[in-house]
Amino acid sequence: MSSMNAQGISKIKITIGTTSFVATTYDNATAKAFIALLPMTVTMNELNGNEKYNYLSGNLPNSPVNPATINNGDLMLYGSNCIVLFYETFSTTYSYTKIASVDSPTNLKTALGSNNPTVTFEVMNGTTAIDDLKQNSIDYKITSDGILQYTGTAKRISLWDINGRILSSTTSQTLNMNNFSRGVYLLRIEEESQNQTRTIKIKY
Repeated sequence: MSSMNAQGISKIKITIGTTSFVATTYDNATAKAFIALLPMTVTMNELNGNEKYNYLSGNLPNSPVNPATINNGDLMLYGSNCIVLFYETFSTTYSYTKIASVDSPTNLKTALGSNNPTVTFEVMNGTTAIDDLKQNSIDYKITSDGILQYTGTAKRISLWDINGRILSSTTSQTLNMNNFSRGVYLLRIEEESQNQTRTIKIKY
């Protein structure tokens, strides 16, 4: 079960203009999937005088609950692909999945302003959201007919979901990706001397 306390597994930096904030992520699948997308720079749209939002190009895992109270500095997922950064504290009847909480959000409202700011999210140095995740260079390509081809030498290649479940595994150099929906996955390469893992995106 995912922890819903603000004891995150990673620190992310949120930059608006010349101002940066540090946020602590939650220990859940949504936060892990979000971090796998970083670094990311997006335009966040104003809504209701209390939040900025952006629709991602793909879906994230989600387990929405009604928090009753939204806090200034909450970063949440609405639905499956809308990230929302709140800059006011208020009561709500809507349901969200928690991603992170800004550690010191005092000046967040001022930094975000009243328009649609450009916001950059990035993982801070020395932290990671996925155990044993190494963003090494892995030589692969996904062909137009949905086949992942690995061009190195490996004993086994595997595709995992963001929760660490094996979806497909083979001792050949190819994986058929046509059975998987759009989203973020982990590609794990088992070689003679080491194992490598990196995030990949399925966009079709």
